[in-house]
Amino acid sequence: MTKHKEPKKWKMAIIVWIAIVPLIFTIMPFFMPKLIALGVSEVMAELLLTTVLVILMVYIAQPLLMNLFRNWLNK
Repeated sequence: MTKHKEPKKWKMAIIVWIAIVPLIFTIMPFFMPKLIALGVSEVMAELLLTTVLVILMVYIAQPLLMNLFRNWLNK
């Protein structure tokens, strides 16, 4: 049984940053005004959008980037 080497924390921090910044800069400005216009309070809109961002990050963006950068992560 082979033991998988954990990527260095600084490399994972870069992957997280690469994944989260585009999500924040696209989703928040686009959907925040729409939710507020629908009558959702700012706090609730931020909580909702943050939840969506975390789900997209954990289940889509980060796995894709980890696969894309796997050689670099495992060096």
